[in-house]
Parts: sequence; C-alpha cells; structure tokens
Amino acid sequence: MHLIMRKSMILLVATVVLAGCSSDELVNSPKTRTDDEAPIAFSVEKKNITRATNLEDLGHYNFGVWAYKTGTSGSKNVMNNYLVGYSDGTAKGYEKSGASTWKNNAGSETDHTSPWFYENLGTSEYSYNGTAGFYKDSQTDYMSANQNQYLRYWDLAYTYTEFYAYAPYRKSGVTFVEHDRLIKVANSAQVAGYDDASLQEFIYAGAVATNAELKDVKLNFKHLGAQVNLRFYENVRGYKVEIINVTPTENGIQATPVKVTGSGTSKTYTKTDYYTDCAATIDFATDINHPTATVNFTGATQTDDNLVFAIPGAGNGVASYTAPVTGIEYSVIPEDIENPSTQTYAVSPTVYYPVAQPQDSETGFTFHVSYKLIAQDNGEEITVNDARVYVPAKDGANYIAAWQPNTRYTYTFKITENSTGTTDPQSTDIDVDDPTVPANPTVYPIVFDGATVVEYDLNENEY
Repeated sequence: MHLIMRKSMILLVATVVLAGCSSDELVNSPKTRTDDEAPIAFSVEKKNITRATNLEDLGHYNFGVWAYKTGTSGSKNVMNNYLVGYSDGTAKGYEKSGASTWKNNAGSETDHTSPWFYENLGTSEYSYNGTAGFYKDSQTDYMSANQNQYLRYWDLAYTYTEFYAYAPYRKSGVTFVEHDRLIKVANSAQVAGYDDASLQEFIYAGAVATNAELKDVKLNFKHLGAQVNLRFYENVRGYKVEIINVTPTENGIQATPVKVTGSGTSKTYTKTDYYTDCAATIDFATDINHPTATVNFTGATQTDDNLVFAIPGAGNGVASYTAPVTGIEYSVIPEDIENPSTQTYAVSPTVYYPVAQPQDSETGFTFHVSYKLIAQDNGEEITVNDARVYVPAKDGANYIAAWQPNTRYTYTFKITENSTGTTDPQSTDIDVDDPTVPANPTVYPIVFDGATVVEYDLNENEY
C-alpha cells in the first residue's frame, strides 16, 4: 500500500444573512420601517476548505457576534456575544417563530431579511421542545448566553459599526477584549472531533460597516483548525479491491499517533500524544477585515488515542461488483487510470476536525488499512489484514500530520501489490495500537523460481 499525501486549501464561498440593530431606543421591530430604521444584516462567506457551499450546508446553524458602533460620540456595544441562528423553516436549525426578519433564502443587499436571525433567541425567549428537528431549548450547547436578544438597527448618529464574529457559538469559553480588539478562545471552546462542524469546526471573521449605507455586512470566515479526509484507489492488476474493517474486532481505518526516531533499518516507532484542544487569540486591531490568529497549548489536552475513520460505503465512491464464478457482491474502490485529471476515489465518510498542532510537532501517524482482493477471472478472494503506512508530521516544508490552521489535509491511499499487510488468517500480530511499519512488503506473490525435470527412473528388463 502506498500513500499519496495531498494538502489542499480550497476556497469556499457561502452566503447567509442575519439581522440586527444599533440604536438603544429601537428595541422592538415595528410593523413598518423607514430607511433609517433598517435592521443590520450580514452576508457571510466561509473561505477555504470547501468551495461555493452555503454555511448552513456545512452543518453550521449558528455563530456568535460582538458589535460596536463608533464615531465622534465614542464607542458603544450593540451586540454582546449574540447568538445568530439559521432556520430552514421546517426542520433544521432554530424554530423561527417571533423572527420578523426571517425569510427562506438570502435577500438583496438592502432588504434585511434572511434565513438567519437572532431576535427571540435569548434563553428567556427561545423555548422550542417539539419534534420537528429544530434545536431544543434543552440542548444547551446551542443556546445563547444572553437572557434576551432584541432586533438591532443601524444608528445614523454613529459613523461605523464594527463586527467580530466566530462559530460555532459558545455560551462560555469565547470572550471579546474590547480595548485590544481581541477574541480570546479558551481550551474548552476549541476542541477536535469527528463529522460535526456545528461543534468542532471553529471559524472567525471581522468587518467594519458604514452605517449610512444600510448595507448587509460581509463577513469572510476563516478556519482556526484543520480538516482531515481519507480517500482510496487501487492498482492491483487482475483484482478488484474492497476496503474492510481493519480487523474483525476493530472498526474502520485506524491511525496510531507515533514518534519515529532513527533511520533506515534502525527506525523505532513509539506511540505518542497529540493535542485535542488548544487556546487561541484572534487579533482584529491591525485590520478588522483580515484578522490574524495564534494558538497556544498551555494547559491543553493531549491523548494517544487512535483516529478512527469509517470505511467507504454506498455513496462514497465505491462501485458494486459481482465476482465471477462465486457470484458474491463486493463494494470495490476505483482503479488507477492513466489520466490523473479524471481519477476517481472512494472516500471515507468520516471527516475529522483537528485543532492546529505545534509547528515543531514530531507526531506522525501510522495508518492501518485492511482490504480484500477479488480475482477478476475466477472470483478468488484474498484478505489482506493490517497494511500499514507511516505519515510524518512534516515533510520538508510541507506539514503532513502537524496540522495547521485553515488547511484541509487529504490522505490518498493507493493500494498496490507491494503491501505491508498479512494474508495469514491465523496471524497474532494484528495490533492497531502498534505503530511499527515493516521495512519490506509482507504480502508475497506466488512465484515459480525455475523448473527442473527429474531424471527418469531406470527400469531395465532383460529377457
């Protein structure tokens, strides 16, 4: 098994809109509004990781925002860690009753309606506990830190309004330092996890708007953490390949954190730790539209637990294959093709959202992958258990497993005839916590090494 490591930072554009206000006198939404009573609205884009996908389509149904109106009269807080929520109107996100600005899709730059809203999302206001699928008030991870959240408006007595935003929303662990224009993220607020962007994919953005323009505020979110994905294809002539659980008792594809010392045949693989949370400071002081972020690991949590990725299944790029003779059905991965621009892959349905790791991290990962070879002529099946490959923390200037912010890491496995797995069903060496990678392939082809002819037996008869 070979591993091709490709790190891609992919532009993502998403549009959502929310509503707000910056006049302390206008705390309720009137039935009709004049132009100078227009509620504040936001047009949100999420940059990198994925391309042209709405924020809600990525599993983000909320974000938090601080807002300050500024001008000759000084500065005044407008939104204090307001929860901004999404609703599709039927099942996803937050139940929308009481949101006068709600609309099932993003409006124009100045109509201030949106599927995103924040009015009546305070803890004393939001009380949904039905069965439609919206967040319930008992799901505290998705509830506001504020008792009330009122609709806010553009205040034309002030020149500008500054906005400081982040997601996913946190009731605690994320704070804003007004004097220094910093968002402080505690260890508990930025955590690694699988699949659930609404809790793990930490993003941030800033913007300054001219109040008199009454236009939606554009927020360009960037990622504080990374994203890890796995994909597969094969080049084993005469065989189809199906990815299976790494052992009959261990699920999925597993990656063991490891530190490697020595070189060549003297390499030593030792299981080690990686970080699963970390603190961060997001600085808006220099350029509010392009904030900078730094992470630190003081008091952060570490673990040596394996990463576990589900095997590719239906809808993940595999194809149904019926073996000849046996008639057994398999879900096989794509074959290697000569033109890379049209290569297809089977992907693990698991997405991992790690926090950034130190740039001097020496923690790499040994991946454990098992698969079946299915002969295309007679349907013979051979199981290859626990093929291993080591992914270093850093390769030259490229971070491979020392994950860095705002970066997607895609590990591409190419299954070949040179495998480090075993075909022995009685093998007792399968240990998904063992990070050691064999120096040489251990799956052996059948080879005819020369041929001789034994001399005829002599059988002489004389009559």
